[in-house]
Amino acid sequence: SGGGRCRFDSAGSRVSNGDCTLAGAGEEPGSAPPASPESSSKEKGFSTSQQREGKPGIPRRSSIIKDGTKQKRERKKTVSFSSMPTEKKISGASDCITAMVEGSELKKIRSNSRVYHRYFLLDADMQSLRWEPSKKDSEKAKIDIKSIKEVRTGKNTDIFRSNGIYDQISEDCAFSIIYGENYESLDLVANSADIANIWVTGLRYLISYGKHTLDMIESTQDNMRTSWLSQMFSESDVENLGHIPLCNAVQFIKDLNPGLKNNKIELKFKELHRSKEKTGTEVTKEEFIEVFHELCTRPEIYFLLVQFSSNKEFLDTKDLMMFLEAEQGMAHVTEEISLEIIQKYEPAKEGQEKGCLSIDGFTNYLTSPDCHIFDPEHKKVCQDMKQPLSHYFINSSHNTYLIEDQFRGPSDITGYIRALKIGCRRVELDVW
Repeated sequence: SGGGRCRFDSAGSRVSNGDCTLAGAGEEPGSAPPASPESSSKEKGFSTSQQREGKPGIPRRSSIIKDGTKQKRERKKTVSFSSMPTEKKISGASDCITAMVEGSELKKIRSNSRVYHRYFLLDADMQSLRWEPSKKDSEKAKIDIKSIKEVRTGKNTDIFRSNGIYDQISEDCAFSIIYGENYESLDLVANSADIANIWVTGLRYLISYGKHTLDMIESTQDNMRTSWLSQMFSESDVENLGHIPLCNAVQFIKDLNPGLKNNKIELKFKELHRSKEKTGTEVTKEEFIEVFHELCTRPEIYFLLVQFSSNKEFLDTKDLMMFLEAEQGMAHVTEEISLEIIQKYEPAKEGQEKGCLSIDGFTNYLTSPDCHIFDPEHKKVCQDMKQPLSHYFINSSHNTYLIEDQFRGPSDITGYIRALKIGCRRVELDVW
């Protein structure tokens, strides 16, 4: 194989070689230029609830970024020793839709270097996308979902290209909504690549399935993944009590995902019990499935799957072929090869029978040796290693440019002349 390759290690980091674009865990995605101190201070003067209630004093034009060179005031650092149960990770399209209904602050890009901070949210009926505050009438500051033609990732519209701050906007955080009969563009920048992915994934779902989006989600991912987890839980619940000991649940998830640490899994269960004001050390099937979804779904892998999936929640053999050719740079890929990968890495028997690679199977594949960036051919000894040791060394020079003391001596070209005259075959050149 050649070209760019995606590889995810079991600890949660992404290793890339080539043109892979998703950020791995721990990377700090870029963002659009920060607001000036003036606009920032005005921006901080209102809350989300004030925006929604239409209270007076909401700044409008003050949210324009007037000077992209000024930096925001440094935020005070805080330390947390445990995650909160309310901080849900994105583990599927339903989480994307929920996050969109709750809303996000996005930057609205206009021509002539104009950038507006707006709060975007999806109506509860999933029929319209709104933003606030706005000088427009509330009925005009919205886009009907059914009018959206395309959701385009990156800085790929005329507005982005002609804005004047193109180089200051991160490609991973930018996306555009193409809508209306005249194919107008609403160009947006999120505060992180993850937030951008949430909106892109959710909007593409809405375009594909409209008001039936949540029904489609439940009939695809949840059925196959939940039935697999339910079966695994039932096998562990040998006495059919409806619950299993906490230690068993922790070990079970650990066996399915060796990269996770036991204390992290146990902490997540305890947080869930604490949020429910539940005592005891027994875990129900619903709790087991919920914790598995939170801990074992890596958003960056899920968003990668969605990019290539025609069914949105899993890859069929043709989708996997496309991924292997376009992202992994593999040549001569066939459906048979894709099916072999599915049979090898898909944990759910239903997925194996239907030729579908779920998020769990996709994660297994990307973290397997088959996707290691290291070429396995290099593990083989390709030279004759039976010769005397001296046959494998050449006359080399270290710090060739130093002609006297190692630390304080002068550097001079005569060091190279002297080394070459005595038969040196390797010299060192440091470039400063």
